[in-house]
Amino acid sequence: CCEAAAKAETECKETSCTDTKKDEETSSSCCDDPVCPDSSTASDIPAAAAAVVDAAAAPVGINTDQLGITNFVYKRTRPFHTQRLLGLLNLWPIPIKENLDIKEFSNQDKFKEEDGSVSPFVGVLRSKGFVWMAPNKWYGANEDSYRHDTAMYWSHAGKHLGITSAGKWWGTIEKDEMKLYFQDNEREYERILSDDFVTEEWSDRRQELVFIGTSISQERIESELDKCLLTDTELDYYRQDALRNYQLTLAAENAE
Repeated sequence: CCEAAAKAETECKETSCTDTKKDEETSSSCCDDPVCPDSSTASDIPAAAAAVVDAAAAPVGINTDQLGITNFVYKRTRPFHTQRLLGLLNLWPIPIKENLDIKEFSNQDKFKEEDGSVSPFVGVLRSKGFVWMAPNKWYGANEDSYRHDTAMYWSHAGKHLGITSAGKWWGTIEKDEMKLYFQDNEREYERILSDDFVTEEWSDRRQELVFIGTSISQERIESELDKCLLTDTELDYYRQDALRNYQLTLAAENAE
């Protein structure tokens, strides 16, 4: 899929936003790039924020500052516990109207739960990026060990929220092999190694999500997402399972 990714670089700019109906989608994205060409980095945010305002039909003459539009990038270097993350997403506040009213959407009273609590995602108008999700089961029936090697693309806009496959992480192949896909673009190869390979242990596996919204709390959003990350104990088990999975895969390949 890495070869397909290199060819698709000029063809695919963003995974299509898929309405998951509050469930995880695992369909293929428009390209199989281990690091999809849609780079959800801080440099995109000002233009993206302006686009969000346009899409939400902001009053004429009102700019993003006046509407309280802010943004931040959530970055972490350990996987999400899949069930905890999906449980959190099932509580995502979905606006009723097809066309968003920014002021109404940022009104927390409209999204209060029966116990009076308010989702930290109230006011988030757009979010996108890459997520790393841990397998629920590494072996046997209904195993989903593919999650260890698969980059998932998170795309949310208004009423639509989807998580789809974005291909494999670059860290699933050797760097010499990876470099072959960048023979005509060595600068991009170096950028990926410098910016995306965030740990020696896990290579480019990471959480990197851009959030754009009005009156949003970075602290609350990060806190809720952090609760979905593997704990230290869970991460130790993850290491053991990942190593065993690698050894079994290598043995199977050598037996062929």
